[in-house]
Amino acid sequence: MTSVDNKHEDLSQRDHPSRLFAEVTSRCNLRCAICVKQSGVAKSIDGDMQPATFNALAPELKHLDALVLNGIGEPLLHPLLEEFIQTGKRLMPAQSWVGFQTNGHLLDTARCSSLIAAGLDRIFLSVDSTSPELFTAVRGGGSLGHIERALTALAQAKKEHPGNTLEVGAEFVVMHDNIVELPAIIAWLAERGVSSLVVSHVLPFSSTVANQTVFGINTNSAKYFYEAWSGKARQEGIDLAQYFKVLWKYHKTPQDLRLVSFVQRMVSQALENDIPLHVANLTDGDDVGPVETVFCKAEAVASALGLRLVLPSVRPVSGRACLGVKQGGVFIAWDGKVSPCHFLWRSFNCYFYGREKQVAQKIFGDVSQTSLSEIWNSLKYKAFRSDVMRKRYPHCPGCNVYPCEDINSVDFEYDCYGETVPCGDCLWSMGLLQCMGQEDEAGEFSACNDAIQSIDNSEYPFLGVPAQVCY
Repeated sequence: MTSVDNKHEDLSQRDHPSRLFAEVTSRCNLRCAICVKQSGVAKSIDGDMQPATFNALAPELKHLDALVLNGIGEPLLHPLLEEFIQTGKRLMPAQSWVGFQTNGHLLDTARCSSLIAAGLDRIFLSVDSTSPELFTAVRGGGSLGHIERALTALAQAKKEHPGNTLEVGAEFVVMHDNIVELPAIIAWLAERGVSSLVVSHVLPFSSTVANQTVFGINTNSAKYFYEAWSGKARQEGIDLAQYFKVLWKYHKTPQDLRLVSFVQRMVSQALENDIPLHVANLTDGDDVGPVETVFCKAEAVASALGLRLVLPSVRPVSGRACLGVKQGGVFIAWDGKVSPCHFLWRSFNCYFYGREKQVAQKIFGDVSQTSLSEIWNSLKYKAFRSDVMRKRYPHCPGCNVYPCEDINSVDFEYDCYGETVPCGDCLWSMGLLQCMGQEDEAGEFSACNDAIQSIDNSEYPFLGVPAQVCY
């Protein structure tokens, strides 16, 4: 069964992992402002995955759909990268794939040719802007010229290896400063041979980029639920915007009491329907319309140019099991430590929804001491994956006491449900963050939904399609 065939299947309870993310190195040649390396917590020791550590993974390779050879470092810095690719291709099933994400600055034609000869299936480059100045600001020490050189080198190497099936893709981290570039950058990439683009929201790891997020805080279900109840309130002559002004009044008028009672009924029904309802956030509102418009234009451009576009949700999604776990993923750090997902791969500080958050690394074993199969099938790790798939955690941003001490501590033990799964405050599980290795879930989110947006062909003359093209 291929990864495409089982993209909606729960692979978390298989006897072997289906996707293996191996951090071949944590070293990097750039200083990106949006990287976890910029987190305020104590920096971990950098290093390269040793051959013995990679070889310890070999027994599991025959069960994999995908092997992704990167973590927080630049994979091209590892001197044995091609050997790891060759080992993977030799031991993995014929329909599986090996790939990695890179900043592309170490790619030339010779290196591209070496990677293709080793059997590489997918390579995705980080491209966050077509403005040289903004690109350098985001990718410290990097330059857009290096990306152009890398894409040219990849195109040349592919010509020199007829019959190869290397997929050249890109990743775009969407932020306040670069979101307007997204439709144009799709055309820029397609012109240079890129066939896929994975878009992710930014997770700010430092206070300097804390204001760069463009995603909403209210789920779509909460938004539509609140809009319906707002309509009822207007019909009954109740002003929901006054709720927090009258809630703590000692002497409430009959009209005040009607308002409080109305909100209590609304919250009660939301709970009955498992809809996360943060009344203050809904009252204040969060306008993601401009983001949806840009995403819709991006979909139109990608469709017209034949580029596969994987967009994140513009609002958090609740009741959705983490793709990293659902797809049977396991995450190996360069030193052999085993973690269950991107979010818990290492300890870090981050900023979102106006606050600083600490995240603690979660480790289930070390492949230098215990086989990956034994770690994967341990009672503790299996129980964790089962709890995640049963969604045994709340949607924290939808709670009226958010943020609380339960999820705002690096010493997390239990959430307010008494559960040990720290996923309720994870942007990955909310569908806001994504990367290579998850793009087989393309199409789960649509920027346009059922709305038709007008695309100005004078702005995007290369479309060559009617103005109304969104779907």
